[in-house]
Formats: sequence, C-alpha cells, structure tokens
Amino acid sequence: MIPDLNKCFILFVVWSFLSTILLSDEPLRSSWKSFDSSHFPFSKWPSKEKLNPNAVLIGVHGFSGAASDFNNLGAHLSNQGVSLYAYELRGQGNDPEESSVGDIVSVEHWYKDLNSFIKKVHKETPEAPIFLYGESLGSLIVMHGFPYLDDSIREKIKGVIYASPLIALPGELPPVKNFIVRIAMFLFPKMKISIRSLASNQNTKVTSDTDHWEQMAKTPHFVPKYTLRTLGSIEALVYSSKESGPKISKPTLILYPGKDVFTRPDQVDEFFGILKFKDKTKYLFKESHHLLAFDKEKNKLFNIVEKWIKDRS
Repeated sequence: MIPDLNKCFILFVVWSFLSTILLSDEPLRSSWKSFDSSHFPFSKWPSKEKLNPNAVLIGVHGFSGAASDFNNLGAHLSNQGVSLYAYELRGQGNDPEESSVGDIVSVEHWYKDLNSFIKKVHKETPEAPIFLYGESLGSLIVMHGFPYLDDSIREKIKGVIYASPLIALPGELPPVKNFIVRIAMFLFPKMKISIRSLASNQNTKVTSDTDHWEQMAKTPHFVPKYTLRTLGSIEALVYSSKESGPKISKPTLILYPGKDVFTRPDQVDEFFGILKFKDKTKYLFKESHHLLAFDKEKNKLFNIVEKWIKDRS
C-alpha cells in the first residue's frame, strides 16, 4: 500500500508541475548560445494543444524592447497550436553583457544572432514550419538579415510578418543639430547620447493609454543612451529598407497602425506596393498606435496572425 501511495504522490506532483506549465500564460524562460558563444535569454510560449506545434513563430522585438513584448501574442497563439519563441536582442536592455547595452558593433551581429536562434528553435521543433515576426526595429533585422540565414534555414521559413515596420522616420533634425550629430558620428562612434535629446516630439503615444517616454521610464529594460554608431546603423537600415524588402521571396504580412509615432500609413502602403512576391497582405489598424499587441485592436491582430499562419502551415 505504501509504495502505491508513493507512486500516486509522485504522479500527482509531476502532473501538478506539468499542468502549471501547460495552463499558464507565462512563458518559459531560458538562455541560448549564439554564433560567437555569447549567451542571451529567450522566452517561449509552447503550444498547449499538442507536444509538436502546428507552426513556430519567432519574434524579434524592437528598439529598447524585450521578449516580453510578445506576452499577449504568445499567450494567444499557444492556445491555437502555435509556439512562439522570442529572444533578447544583443545591445538592448536585457543583454546580459552590461558593457554591450546601448551599442552594436555591427548590424551583422544581429543577423547572425537571428540565424543562430532559428537553428536552435528548428532543432527543438524540426517538423514545424517556421514564421518570422519582426516588430519595429525587429522588422528591419528580419528584412535585412534574411540573406544572412543559412540556405537550409531559409527553406524552412514559410512567411515573414512585419508589425509596425520601421521603414521611415518621422522627421529630420534641425540643420545645425543634424550637422553636429553627423560629425560626432564620424569622430566619436562609441559616444553614447540620450535618445530623448534627439526626439523632435516629446509627447508621443505608443498605445491609446500610454506615452512613449512615460512607458519607457517604467520598463526595466529601457536603454536611455545609445552609441552614435548604433543610431547611425539603425538609420541606415531604415533608409535602405525599400531595397531589401522586395528581395525576400516569401509570403509577407504587414500589420501597421494608423497612429504610429514613427511611420505614416501612406509610407507603409508605398513600401507594400514595391514588394514583388505575389502572396502579400496588409492590415491597417486605424485606431492603434505603435505597440499593436497592447492597444485597443489587439484581439483583431491576434486572430489575423493566427489565421495567416494556419493558412500557410
């Protein structure tokens, strides 16, 4: 009798542990090793429907963002048989290497990190089709980094999603300020400056209820200062997006807000028009701001992403 009771107790403990993981909307967190042996944290929202997911979505977060930006989308998709994986970007607020926060030596490091992470995820879920989801800066990393992916990995990718794509900037700096910044970028690329000091509009909403700077002040992963070479590299990615975007021959979904602080809807429409692959779709969320997955039309976004992935899996 005692041994039987022990077995029952063990089974109860194991089931309690597994059910906590399977029923919770909280992601699983771990770390992974990139191409240069650097380790970075990542979060995973595994499919709750089955052990082997119907598809895998890999999220790449934005500027001063984090893997937690995918909490809402990950929680939704995990209930629909889709697993979502999101990693912390090199040089952003959750980079374990403190000296690297606010800096990127080369944008190629972002591309190679993406390739390494996809390989790690594919090894874990070898049968599942892979989709990429880049948000804001993440859309640029997916777009420009696609040619850097291994051939075998590119074949596994069934589509790319750009959410609030950063394919244009809101405005130029005043001439004198712009000239000084350009000179400084050339002479002092490692100098760190406050991104708020460069902002032309100090009151910018990222959701219907939150201002960009107020929200950033509350987030532990906020990076107040970036090196000039990082800001210059991101600017170059923005302005060359019209060259890189059309080169990707994969189904493409663009999700963009009507009230973005960075890119106007007509600029996204223009970008969409130059994409050459026939299977391309766009959705405008007229009442939403930059952080689509946290704004008033988020449920509509989740359903669109879910259906779009399922239709191509």
